[in-house]
Amino acid sequence: MPRRRITQTDVAAMAGVSQATVSFVLNGSTPAGVRISEETRQRVLDAIRITGYTANPAAQRLAGGGLAQILGVFTYEATFPRASRDFYGPFLTGIEHAAERLGVDLLLFTSAPVQDGRRRLTREGWQRLGVADGCLLLGQHEHRGELQHLLDTNYPFVFIGKRGSDGGRLPYVGADYVGGTVRQIDRLVALGHRRIGYVGMRGTDQPTLDRVDGYRSAMKAQGLTTRFVELDDVAATAAEIVDQRFTAVVVAPENHPEELADELERRGRRVPDDVSVLLLGQPHHPRRGGRPWSGFSVPREEMGARALYLLSRLVADDSPKRDRGTGRTPTDLELHQILVCPDVEGGTAAPARDPRPETDNRTDPA
Repeated sequence: MPRRRITQTDVAAMAGVSQATVSFVLNGSTPAGVRISEETRQRVLDAIRITGYTANPAAQRLAGGGLAQILGVFTYEATFPRASRDFYGPFLTGIEHAAERLGVDLLLFTSAPVQDGRRRLTREGWQRLGVADGCLLLGQHEHRGELQHLLDTNYPFVFIGKRGSDGGRLPYVGADYVGGTVRQIDRLVALGHRRIGYVGMRGTDQPTLDRVDGYRSAMKAQGLTTRFVELDDVAATAAEIVDQRFTAVVVAPENHPEELADELERRGRRVPDDVSVLLLGQPHHPRRGGRPWSGFSVPREEMGARALYLLSRLVADDSPKRDRGTGRTPTDLELHQILVCPDVEGGTAAPARDPRPETDNRTDPA
């Protein structure tokens, strides 16, 4: 039968002292007027060694108000979903490496059930977060009310991914989707392309909003017409790309680019000879032996590491001196960090075969 957990009471009984004495020895300090002899301290240490007692860091923190040296990780979607198994992996790798360097432990909050593809911090989740000194949050389907609650209660947290909030108080480490998308449009224009479409679902998540913003601003700066193609169905999308006579498209990476390229080639439009395809981030569903995609990559591992470093600084600076109105600290932390998305050369971008001036001045009404 498994043994029960050894407690301070067991240690105290073996050493012949009070539980308070055991706690004083473990903490390495005693209150004014209390003296513990070296002999008593040694008996307590011997009892700890013999029993194999280990302190509960959460209990120590609650009792003494100190830090547990535990940082949490909470994901709004399943952490290891099969459909996007590569999405969270690099983030978690970066977080783990940073934790090793900082000498802190990680606690992955997974007890909240995933319902309709989403987790929530409400109900028991608030109390569970208290076990950690602070928490990293990541996911595409966050609940804004929960984030505001964390801000209002001054709980240290950092979101992995750009997020807005009232007063700009929400700390995050994000990727520069806007700048990365602008560079891809400029890259295609330099290759002679003029009919450049944007392919992807028009969601309200921040990465999509930033990609669309980058596409719009780059096309406007180049004097070109914006054209959007919703990717509800791969075959229908490929047909529209052919009908619109696009010579190049930029594609949101979650939209099955391999299948789209296959369908284009079945319609006689080879990639990249007839249609250049640039991905705005790594594919969410990579195919083994798939195409070497051109575009840009999201520095997910670096984002995870930088987010944990920022969180550790917020935890260290969390004190009564923190301004509860702005959430800022005297150390003037950089609460909003945006990392550059490196370009990927790949093999799916080529010069336009028949670069002609843009003559169609119609703009997408959206």
